[in-house]
Amino acid sequence: MAYASKIGRHRLRAVAVGVAVLALLAGASPAHTEPVTIGSTATGHLLWIADSKGYFKEAGVDVKMVEFSSGVNASRALLDSEVMLANSSEFAFVDNVLRHRDLRILTGVSRVNSAKLFAHGDRGITSVQDLVGRRIGVTRHSIGEFFLGEYLSINGLSIKDVTLVDLHAPDIVTEIANGTIDAAITWEPFVMGAASALGKNFFVLPEQDSYFYHFLLFGKRAWIDGNRGRIQKVLAALLRASQFAIEEPAAAQDIIAARFNLNPAFVRDTWGHYILEVGLLQTLISLMEQEVRWLVDNGLASAVDVPDFLSVIDYEPLLAVAPNAVQLIR
Repeated sequence: MAYASKIGRHRLRAVAVGVAVLALLAGASPAHTEPVTIGSTATGHLLWIADSKGYFKEAGVDVKMVEFSSGVNASRALLDSEVMLANSSEFAFVDNVLRHRDLRILTGVSRVNSAKLFAHGDRGITSVQDLVGRRIGVTRHSIGEFFLGEYLSINGLSIKDVTLVDLHAPDIVTEIANGTIDAAITWEPFVMGAASALGKNFFVLPEQDSYFYHFLLFGKRAWIDGNRGRIQKVLAALLRASQFAIEEPAAAQDIIAARFNLNPAFVRDTWGHYILEVGLLQTLISLMEQEVRWLVDNGLASAVDVPDFLSVIDYEPLLAVAPNAVQLIR
């Protein structure tokens, strides 16, 4: 977190003028009667902090936050026009943009490594080889499916060697506790929920890499084009939330714990799994390219559908607010 703090302070100093100008322009955009609805998981920390602290309102934009159990569900709500912007992992975005080319990334809001693959301890699973033929709970089309596939591949297996059971993240906790699945992969706070439900029967599979994945904020191109002023204000509020999380981490943790009824000790202990920063990094494109290759290799996507990922990033709103936060080779 010291590294993240250093980077965050550097960027925030660089964008201070942009944020100040944005505040002056708070009333410059055409009036909108409806709020900007944003769908996010509990792990979209900066979004929830900005909402709790009133930063959206102070930036001059009315925002309504809508909670989802996964980025997959938030993405579906966006595609169904139930929300205007969505927050998900970059893998969920990749899976969606292959079929919906009008989606555009606006910014990253964090990098996370909270996903874990675990098993029911009384099923005799102590190594990756023991997963062959087992029922594994996973939210399909999510970062969990990709991480599971990578973990199996590294160990000489594939997703075809197991039986995938498509479950929403909260249902993974219920199903592994009931014994209807043998193992599962999901993210916090549902890993904690499974650990609590299983007690001594909670077993984390060995030799899992500390995969970092990006949480993104994205929307449909047509809506973005008609709401650039409001988007810039949303981004300005997120930058303030990032600064707050850096300068007052304990208070930021308390906001997340209270909002989602989590044990404050759990939030403190897992806070280091999150790098909370607003930005667009070149590593994002590299990771999306890796993920789309995995989808193609596993017959889940066609190579002819693969886009130029730089073309699905609309970096202009972030560039206007925080030039140093855009670190893409373009």
